[in-house]
Amino acid sequence: MSDYIVNVCGDSTNVSWLIKGESNILYEAGMAYSAEKMIEKIKHELNGTPLDAVILSHSHYDHVAGLPFIKKEWPDAVVYGSEYAAKILEKPTVRETMKRLSMDAAAGAGVSLQPYDESLIKIDRTVKEGDELVLGDTRIRVFETPGHTKCSLSYLINDDVLMASETIGVFKGEWYMPCYLVGYQMTLDAVEKLRKANAKRLFISHMGICPQGNTDETWEFLKHKLIETKDEIIEIIRAYETRDEQMMAMKARYHDNVVSESEQPSFAFLLNAAATLNVIEKECMEGNV
Repeated sequence: MSDYIVNVCGDSTNVSWLIKGESNILYEAGMAYSAEKMIEKIKHELNGTPLDAVILSHSHYDHVAGLPFIKKEWPDAVVYGSEYAAKILEKPTVRETMKRLSMDAAAGAGVSLQPYDESLIKIDRTVKEGDELVLGDTRIRVFETPGHTKCSLSYLINDDVLMASETIGVFKGEWYMPCYLVGYQMTLDAVEKLRKANAKRLFISHMGICPQGNTDETWEFLKHKLIETKDEIIEIIRAYETRDEQMMAMKARYHDNVVSESEQPSFAFLLNAAATLNVIEKECMEGNV
């Protein structure tokens, strides 16, 4: 593992990582229910120095709901994300759904969700494709990588570690979860874009820095998994008549006995499954792919 990028996640999702340097930067704000543990870990790593910034890959609750707790502790920390994510996070309906999902995740972990200020779930400065942030001695290149969400961003840290967005998928051991919620082809395009970023190492969301490194074999594997899961989902659509049946088949294939309710509540997974089914049905069952 990189000596300047440290896992500070407060739960088992492995979402939040601290990039240490002249400026200290948090990648992803994590879950609301585990934010206190995350903050304890951050404080231990910082040893009295401030947290200067937060960079967000996208607007989903398990990546942003810890922001109110971060901002309460470090009010001067600047939060970076895409313009689209900034607009999404301003919507009252999104914040309501985020609170419900956060409560479900807390219940799955057997804890209570502490009250928080929803207005602090926001982005202070927007970034886009091609932007370069220089924060202290850390240089960050920004890549737009939609596919998981329209607002998904990836970041190349110091021409070293590519913090790839969830668009490329999520791993847990040998298990792989497809994450193309808004576009299958754009996900393939994002994989090709990141493959050419010339990173030394690859960070995979919910896992960490890939032990296999940033190799052609890794990217070929990712592309293979995208195609393989697309074919699996087409089979599910053809095998089950109703959308509810298809969603439950998706849950059995990609969620049950693999992901805990504290990591991803069933309600959150089913929202994602419905979106994925729509994408595959639209793009991949009409002769487009």
